[in-house]
Amino acid sequence: MAKDLKVDQDGNLIIDPDTHDLAMIDGLDEIAQRIKATLEIRYGEMVNLDPEMGADYSNFLGKRFNENDAAADMTSAIEADVPEVQSVDSIKFIKGLHRSLEVRFTVAVKNSDGSTSTVEGGLPIGT
Repeated sequence: MAKDLKVDQDGNLIIDPDTHDLAMIDGLDEIAQRIKATLEIRYGEMVNLDPEMGADYSNFLGKRFNENDAAADMTSAIEADVPEVQSVDSIKFIKGLHRSLEVRFTVAVKNSDGSTSTVEGGLPIGT
């Protein structure tokens, strides 16, 4: 599994309090962080780096929010951009105050030893 720099809820780099270096993240936590980062990128937003990366948010627009279509868009983005994910088991939308929305995901991940683990996470949309 990959290793990456650890970020907080706002996407800011975290400093390890013991070493005073940038904190690192790996394993299942890194995969959850990468899924969150993938879903935070709007499809086509990264024209010069990777125009195919990100999630399509067009089904979030308008008065008739279709959860099934939006979940399918989120599932497609995760499966396309996070190769360790074997299956997206659940995408849930939790409506909040002031038209905010939280996306919660549960995925099955294939470990390097061939076993399967569950990764859960989420991110706010529209806050």
